[in-house]
Amino acid sequence: MARVIAVVGNKGGSGKSTAAHLIAHGCGSLARQVPTVVVTTDPAETPRTDRRRYAVMDGRTRDGLLACMRRLLEVEYLLVVLDGAAARPEVDAVVADVADLALLPFKPSAQDAERAVTNLAQLPASAVALPMDWPALPASAKRVKRYLEMLPAERRLPPFKHIPKLADLLGDAYTDAAYDLANPARGLALEVLARAGIDPDDLVPPKHHGTAVS
Repeated sequence: MARVIAVVGNKGGSGKSTAAHLIAHGCGSLARQVPTVVVTTDPAETPRTDRRRYAVMDGRTRDGLLACMRRLLEVEYLLVVLDGAAARPEVDAVVADVADLALLPFKPSAQDAERAVTNLAQLPASAVALPMDWPALPASAKRVKRYLEMLPAERRLPPFKHIPKLADLLGDAYTDAAYDLANPARGLALEVLARAGIDPDDLVPPKHHGTAVS
């Protein structure tokens, strides 16, 4: 059975899609690639169709999402990353049923941190927050440290720092940015998998199995 990471949160612009695609890109950039699918659930977002180190599937409608998940969960060697849209009860229901880990991204602002505190309290105890696009410069990071401290240390991952070309991950410049993003994406993917209790080697299909998802 496939394993599932759900990227959730009811605030738009908090970095959910970026986090989902980063995790998938990281898995596809490992020395032993983990077959990964990002399921796009936001009706306002167009699923990517360009060639990537992971697959993207359309789950923007309730029926489409359920059909996607029924198919994907049957695949033995696969990581599914649910790119959860804001305020989508049907996505929340899937998350509650199948996710190995719910991941709640938030950015360095008072509004994002406050919303993350509220959302995290409503999620399973295993859910964790992910500080996204965090300042890399020490002085800037110090100024926003208070937003990190609003969430319990045991329920948040280390901040994912701002890096150049991050915005290209979701656009047409993916191919040009893929190499530069590979190393930080690998680090994030391994951090998330470890928190979910998933050994990436368990998701790597034996060579004779061929491609996990067409």
